[in-house]
Amino acid sequence: MAHLYKTENGRMFHAGTICIVPVGLPARGKTYMSKKLCRYLRWLGVKTEVYNIGTYRRKLFGANLPHSFFDPGDREALEKRRIASQAAFEDMLSFFDKGGQVGIYDSTLTIMEEKRRELLDRLTPLNVQVIFVETICEIPHVIEANVREVKLNMPDYEGWDEDKALDDFMRRINIHAPFYTPINDSSLSFVQVMNMGIESNIGEHIVCNNVKGYLQTRMVLFLMNLHISPRTIYLLKNGESVPGACFKDDAPLNADGVALARKLPSFIAALRARTNRHPASPKIFTSTRSRSYQTAQFFPPECVTSKAPLVQMNPGAIEGMSDDAIRAKYPEEYARHVKDPFNHRYPRSESYHDLALRMEHVILELEGEKEDVLVIAHETVLQCLYAYLMDLGEKDIPRLQIPSNTLIELVPQAYGTRETRYLIE
Repeated sequence: MAHLYKTENGRMFHAGTICIVPVGLPARGKTYMSKKLCRYLRWLGVKTEVYNIGTYRRKLFGANLPHSFFDPGDREALEKRRIASQAAFEDMLSFFDKGGQVGIYDSTLTIMEEKRRELLDRLTPLNVQVIFVETICEIPHVIEANVREVKLNMPDYEGWDEDKALDDFMRRINIHAPFYTPINDSSLSFVQVMNMGIESNIGEHIVCNNVKGYLQTRMVLFLMNLHISPRTIYLLKNGESVPGACFKDDAPLNADGVALARKLPSFIAALRARTNRHPASPKIFTSTRSRSYQTAQFFPPECVTSKAPLVQMNPGAIEGMSDDAIRAKYPEEYARHVKDPFNHRYPRSESYHDLALRMEHVILELEGEKEDVLVIAHETVLQCLYAYLMDLGEKDIPRLQIPSNTLIELVPQAYGTRETRYLIE
């Protein structure tokens, strides 16, 4: 989405082609990490795809398989998994041939050193840089919590009793354990993420080895902010401001805007009580514009932080103009905007692209935040945030509708984001 720098071949930052290989036993956050990293890289404008071998395995051999199927010592089962892995690998190479830059090859079999070496031997001659990302956790109750929170919702366990599914998946973990060889070869490029559990501060740390390059270090920065603690992100369009004010005036809320601000704390507290979220007030991020932080004025001040990157997109020369007026005064600019509304700038204005760039710091902060957060901002800002959290493309952003007086509740999960909307009456 936020295309920072692109070479003639469409690849970013002169970084070449990269294969990210998650490594670790099941329920260590590999798939979650893969999907989140893919979403972030796409936000940067990097052509990225995830190749999850489990998805290929389900397509080829079905979802309802016994835990014994996952025994790396079972030659027949291993051959079927190899077939699924090969199909994913060939699709990834095809993606690279068509201009893709980062492929995330998500396979449990990479716990075995021989499989990692095999990938290196096949990709290095193709000038594909391989970076292993190993997720490590040996805290039993965190692993079980990860299984309950993430794995029991995967397609393999659709319709299963929860306790039976938990027992089956724990057996799957135990079957893999004897074949697991942690990465210890310092000649490799790798990142090791320790204890990326759903609880905070349980020995969490990250090791980075032989990772070089701008894009590669951006990946590491993202991984440093990533966690799988359950949390909720709320989005709310700021209240209405007084009429007739221009962008530079920084107008305050009008009477309706103040009325919304007064309702908000009790509405949020009641909603969080119903959904069993605590405390009553989440952290609140606003922009530095009056109508944004004034919408949060009745919350405890210690809950509210104003952030300059959340200021709305500058409308420039077209501020206050109707669509017909813009087309009449700037016909050539209007035609460019219709063709590419994400990247186009009207005179003295910002584009959605510009806005997305300056919001990257907030994106990283939201990824690293383990508490619930309410973001109160202008519609243009919320369009970008919503698109990022829902993994939408840049073409979707200008068309997104963010209704007034409506709280959007987003709950990040391993396989997507759950959305609920609440009308504030």
